[in-house]
Amino acid sequence: MKIALVHAQFETIYPYLDGNGRIGRLLIMALLEYWGLLPEPLMYLSGYLKQHQAEYYRRLSNIRTEGDWESWIDFFLEGVAEAAFNAERSIITIASLISADRRRLLGSSKAGPATYRLFELLPMMPRFAGQTGAQHQFSSRNVAVKALEELGIVLEMTGQKKNRSYSYQSYIELLTR
Repeated sequence: MKIALVHAQFETIYPYLDGNGRIGRLLIMALLEYWGLLPEPLMYLSGYLKQHQAEYYRRLSNIRTEGDWESWIDFFLEGVAEAAFNAERSIITIASLISADRRRLLGSSKAGPATYRLFELLPMMPRFAGQTGAQHQFSSRNVAVKALEELGIVLEMTGQKKNRSYSYQSYIELLTR
Protein backbone atom coordinates (compact mmCIF):
# COMPACT_ATOMS: atom_id res chain seq x y z
CA MET A 1 0.00 0.00 0.00
CA LYS A 2 2.90 2.35 0.77
CA ILE A 3 4.23 1.92 -2.74
CA ALA A 4 0.79 2.71 -4.21
CA LEU A 5 0.71 5.91 -2.16
CA VAL A 6 4.29 6.89 -3.04
CA HIS A 7 3.68 6.24 -6.73
CA ALA A 8 0.52 8.36 -6.79
CA GLN A 9 2.29 11.19 -4.95
CA PHE A 10 5.24 11.03 -7.34
CA GLU A 11 3.01 11.09 -10.41
CA THR A 12 1.22 14.12 -8.97
CA ILE A 13 4.29 16.21 -8.14
CA TYR A 14 6.87 15.14 -10.77
CA PRO A 15 7.75 18.46 -12.45
CA TYR A 16 8.73 17.31 -15.97
CA LEU A 17 6.50 16.94 -19.01
CA ASP A 18 8.17 13.77 -20.26
CA GLY A 19 9.28 10.70 -18.38
CA ASN A 20 6.70 10.66 -15.61
CA GLY A 21 5.43 7.18 -16.42
CA ARG A 22 8.84 5.57 -16.91
CA ILE A 23 10.37 7.11 -13.80
CA GLY A 24 7.24 6.42 -11.74
CA ARG A 25 7.18 2.76 -12.78
CA LEU A 26 10.90 2.46 -12.07
CA LEU A 27 10.25 3.92 -8.62
CA ILE A 28 7.81 1.06 -7.92
CA MET A 29 10.46 -1.57 -8.65
CA ALA A 30 13.15 0.35 -6.74
CA LEU A 31 10.93 0.54 -3.65
CA LEU A 32 10.03 -3.14 -3.85
CA GLU A 33 13.74 -3.94 -3.69
CA TYR A 34 14.70 -1.20 -1.22
CA TRP A 35 12.04 -2.23 1.31
CA GLY A 36 13.01 -5.90 0.93
CA LEU A 37 9.73 -6.99 -0.63
CA LEU A 38 11.47 -8.47 -3.69
CA PRO A 39 15.14 -9.46 -3.85
CA GLU A 40 15.21 -8.79 -7.61
CA PRO A 41 12.87 -7.07 -10.08
CA LEU A 42 10.97 -10.26 -10.90
CA MET A 43 7.54 -8.69 -11.26
CA TYR A 44 6.45 -6.53 -14.19
CA LEU A 45 3.77 -4.18 -12.84
CA SER A 46 4.36 -1.77 -15.74
CA GLY A 47 2.63 -4.20 -18.08
CA TYR A 48 -0.54 -4.06 -16.01
CA LEU A 49 -0.45 -0.27 -15.77
CA LYS A 50 0.07 0.08 -19.53
CA GLN A 51 -2.64 -2.47 -20.31
CA HIS A 52 -5.10 -0.56 -18.12
CA GLN A 53 -3.75 2.89 -18.95
CA ALA A 54 -7.08 4.71 -19.19
CA GLU A 55 -8.20 3.29 -15.84
CA TYR A 56 -4.76 4.09 -14.36
CA TYR A 57 -5.03 7.75 -15.38
CA ARG A 58 -8.65 7.94 -14.23
CA ARG A 59 -7.82 6.57 -10.79
CA LEU A 60 -4.86 8.94 -10.39
CA SER A 61 -7.03 11.86 -11.48
CA ASN A 62 -9.75 10.85 -8.99
CA ILE A 63 -7.22 11.17 -6.20
CA ARG A 64 -6.64 14.81 -7.13
CA THR A 65 -10.25 15.74 -7.87
CA GLU A 66 -12.20 13.62 -5.38
CA GLY A 67 -9.64 12.45 -2.82
CA ASP A 68 -10.45 8.87 -3.81
CA TRP A 69 -7.38 7.10 -2.47
CA GLU A 70 -9.22 3.85 -1.75
CA SER A 71 -10.10 3.00 -5.35
CA TRP A 72 -6.54 3.89 -6.40
CA ILE A 73 -5.10 1.50 -3.81
CA ASP A 74 -7.59 -1.22 -4.85
CA PHE A 75 -6.58 -0.77 -8.50
CA PHE A 76 -2.87 -0.78 -7.69
CA LEU A 77 -3.13 -3.91 -5.53
CA GLU A 78 -5.11 -5.70 -8.25
CA GLY A 79 -2.20 -4.88 -10.55
CA VAL A 80 0.31 -6.23 -8.05
CA ALA A 81 -1.67 -9.47 -7.73
CA GLU A 82 -1.92 -9.90 -11.51
CA ALA A 83 1.75 -9.05 -12.05
CA ALA A 84 2.79 -11.49 -9.32
CA PHE A 85 0.65 -14.25 -10.86
CA ASN A 86 2.14 -13.59 -14.30
CA ALA A 87 5.68 -13.54 -12.88
CA GLU A 88 5.12 -16.85 -11.13
CA ARG A 89 3.70 -18.40 -14.30
CA SER A 90 6.65 -17.10 -16.34
CA ILE A 91 9.20 -18.39 -13.83
CA ILE A 92 7.60 -21.85 -13.88
CA THR A 93 7.50 -21.88 -17.70
CA ILE A 94 11.13 -20.80 -17.98
CA ALA A 95 12.28 -23.31 -15.34
CA SER A 96 10.38 -26.05 -17.19
CA LEU A 97 12.08 -25.15 -20.49
CA ILE A 98 15.53 -25.19 -18.92
CA SER A 99 14.80 -28.48 -17.17
CA ALA A 100 13.54 -30.12 -20.38
CA ASP A 101 16.57 -28.87 -22.33
CA ARG A 102 18.89 -30.10 -19.58
CA ARG A 103 17.29 -33.56 -19.78
CA ARG A 104 17.79 -33.61 -23.57
CA LEU A 105 21.39 -32.59 -23.08
CA LEU A 106 22.04 -35.24 -20.43
CA GLY A 107 20.55 -37.87 -22.75
CA SER A 108 22.86 -36.93 -25.61
CA SER A 109 25.99 -38.95 -26.30
CA LYS A 110 27.59 -35.92 -28.00
CA ALA A 111 27.54 -33.69 -24.93
CA GLY A 112 30.62 -33.41 -22.77
CA PRO A 113 31.69 -31.29 -19.80
CA ALA A 114 32.19 -28.17 -21.94
CA THR A 115 28.67 -28.57 -23.34
CA TYR A 116 27.21 -28.80 -19.83
CA ARG A 117 29.16 -25.73 -18.69
CA LEU A 118 28.03 -23.71 -21.71
CA PHE A 119 24.42 -24.81 -21.24
CA GLU A 120 24.42 -23.67 -17.60
CA LEU A 121 25.55 -20.20 -18.76
CA LEU A 122 22.77 -19.81 -21.33
CA PRO A 123 20.15 -18.27 -19.00
CA MET A 124 22.67 -15.53 -18.10
CA MET A 125 23.81 -15.00 -21.70
CA PRO A 126 21.14 -16.32 -24.06
CA ARG A 127 22.92 -14.69 -27.02
CA PHE A 128 26.61 -15.20 -27.56
CA ALA A 129 29.28 -15.13 -30.24
CA GLY A 130 31.00 -18.28 -31.42
CA GLN A 131 34.74 -18.49 -31.78
CA THR A 132 36.29 -17.17 -34.97
CA GLY A 133 39.09 -18.38 -37.19
CA ALA A 134 40.43 -21.76 -38.23
CA GLN A 135 42.59 -22.11 -35.09
CA HIS A 136 39.40 -22.69 -33.09
CA GLN A 137 37.90 -25.22 -35.46
CA PHE A 138 38.28 -28.15 -33.08
CA SER A 139 38.15 -26.40 -29.72
CA SER A 140 36.00 -27.78 -26.93
CA ARG A 141 33.81 -24.67 -27.08
CA ASN A 142 33.02 -25.25 -30.75
CA VAL A 143 32.20 -28.88 -29.99
CA ALA A 144 29.93 -27.71 -27.16
CA VAL A 145 28.19 -25.16 -29.35
CA LYS A 146 27.74 -27.71 -32.12
CA ALA A 147 26.21 -30.22 -29.68
CA LEU A 148 23.76 -27.60 -28.39
CA GLU A 149 22.92 -26.59 -31.96
CA GLU A 150 22.31 -30.20 -33.04
CA LEU A 151 19.98 -30.68 -30.08
CA GLY A 152 18.05 -27.56 -31.14
CA ILE A 153 18.84 -25.78 -27.89
CA VAL A 154 20.74 -22.93 -29.56
CA LEU A 155 20.29 -21.50 -33.03
CA GLU A 156 22.96 -19.94 -35.21
CA MET A 157 21.73 -16.46 -36.08
CA THR A 158 24.08 -15.09 -38.80
CA GLY A 159 24.19 -17.83 -41.47
CA GLN A 160 27.92 -17.12 -41.84
CA LYS A 161 30.91 -19.47 -41.66
CA LYS A 162 32.91 -17.09 -39.42
CA ASN A 163 31.91 -14.62 -36.74
CA ARG A 164 28.82 -16.62 -35.96
CA SER A 165 26.32 -15.70 -33.24
CA TYR A 166 24.06 -18.07 -31.38
CA SER A 167 20.84 -17.68 -29.48
CA TYR A 168 18.95 -19.68 -26.87
CA GLN A 169 15.91 -18.61 -28.84
CA SER A 170 13.17 -20.54 -27.03
CA TYR A 171 14.34 -18.98 -23.75
CA ILE A 172 14.41 -15.47 -25.26
CA GLU A 173 10.93 -15.96 -26.69
CA LEU A 174 9.60 -16.81 -23.23
CA LEU A 175 11.23 -13.71 -21.77
CA THR A 176 9.74 -11.42 -24.40
CA ARG A 177 6.14 -12.66 -24.26
